Amino acid sequence: MGRPSGPTRDTKRLICERALEVFAEKGYAATTMRDVAAAVGMRDASLYSHFPGKQAIFDAAVAHQLDRLTQALRSRRALAHPADDPSAYLTDGPALAEVVLASYEPLFADAGIVRLRHVLEGARHADPRCDELYRTVFIERPLELQRTIFSRLVDAGLFSPCDVALAARQFHSPVFLALCEDMPWPQARDLVERHLNAFLAQHRAKE
Repeated sequence: MGRPSGPTRDTKRLICERALEVFAEKGYAATTMRDVAAAVGMRDASLYSHFPGKQAIFDAAVAHQLDRLTQALRSRRALAHPADDPSAYLTDGPALAEVVLASYEPLFADAGIVRLRHVLEGARHADPRCDELYRTVFIERPLELQRTIFSRLVDAGLFSPCDVALAARQFHSPVFLALCEDMPWPQARDLVERHLNAFLAQHRAKE
């Protein structure tokens, strides 16, 4: 009879979370397996029984945070993938503001996602894989989701016809700049709300 898999999964999750904290503090390149083991509170040899090396821990830590991000977005009806249902965005007023804020809040307010961003920011210019991940998570995927949303809004007659690729860049750019500035979420929330109102005034279909 096999051993229960739950404790192993819990230990691996703990390793991923603690490792991300160390990566964010020291940088990926400077972090050693011994650093991670110390953060978790286990011997080096025990750490190797769960992961073969630092890269494997990093990959698992990234996957864990991206899975958390997907769950957080979908739990509030915000798009996490272009194939998700965008109907929550086909509305107006407080309901639209709520889902737009929900789509950005984890990027500013979730400690794990913020640490992931800091790690990737620190390593992206020296590590092409980190650069690709950074671009995918914080630039390319948000733009892809915005294009999906704006296309649906135009098709539904709620937005005037527009260049949706350009509109996506116009909408995401101020928020991305706030991320680069490490703007606290309360301040970023106010920015997103004001930006959304101005954007709607520009693109909402005229009756």
